[in-house]
Amino acid sequence: MAILKRTLPAALAIAVGLFVLVALLLPVPLLSTIGTYFIDCAVIIAAFALLLGLLNIVRVHLHHIRERSKAWPYSVVLLIALFVVLVVGLVTLTPSSQADQSRPSGLSHPAIQWIFTNVMAPIQATLGALLAFLTLTAAYRLLRLRNAESAVLLVVTLLVLAGQASFGLLPVLPQLRDWILDVPALAGMRGIMLGVALGTVLTGIRLLLGVERPYSD
Repeated sequence: MAILKRTLPAALAIAVGLFVLVALLLPVPLLSTIGTYFIDCAVIIAAFALLLGLLNIVRVHLHHIRERSKAWPYSVVLLIALFVVLVVGLVTLTPSSQADQSRPSGLSHPAIQWIFTNVMAPIQATLGALLAFLTLTAAYRLLRLRNAESAVLLVVTLLVLAGQASFGLLPVLPQLRDWILDVPALAGMRGIMLGVALGTVLTGIRLLLGVERPYSD
C-alpha cells in the first residue's frame, strides 16, 4: 500500500514532468506529440477539478442556506448569479453561416456581455475606488510609527496621491509621480516577479525530484 500511495504517484509525476520538459527542449516530432498529449490531459484534469470546485461551492452555500447561517442571503445571491451565468453561457447561438459550428456562446453571448459591463465593471470600479481610502488609512497608521521606513513610505504615498489629484495645478507633481511609478516602484515589482519566477522554478525542481509530493497526500 505504501508503494501505491507514495512511490508510484511520485514516479509517475517525475517521469511525466521530465518527459514534458525534454519534449519542450528537444525539437523531436514524436516527443513533441507525446508531450502535447500529456499537456492536454493535464488541461482536461484541471477542467474536471474546476467542476469539482464548482460543485463544492454549491454544496457549501446550500448548507449555509439550509442552516440559515450568518449572511445566508449572500449565498442565495451567489448561487442565483452562478446558475444564471452558467446557463446563459451554455446557450448555443445560431451560427452566422454554415461554416460556423454550433457551440456554446460563452462570453460572446449578449447577456453575458451585459452582465460584465453593467454588473462586474461597476463592482470592480467600486473596489478600485476603495483603494484610495485604504491607502489613506494605511498612511494614517504610518503616522503612529516612529522609524525611517514608515516615514519614507508615507512621503512616497503622499507624493503619488498629490500627483494623481493635482490636475495640472503643479506640473512637477505628476512628473514626480510618474518617476516614482516608473523607476523605484517598477524596480520593486521586477524584483518581486524575479523572486516569484525563481520560487516557481525551485518548486518545479522539488516536484521533479520527489521532494514535494502533493499528489500523494
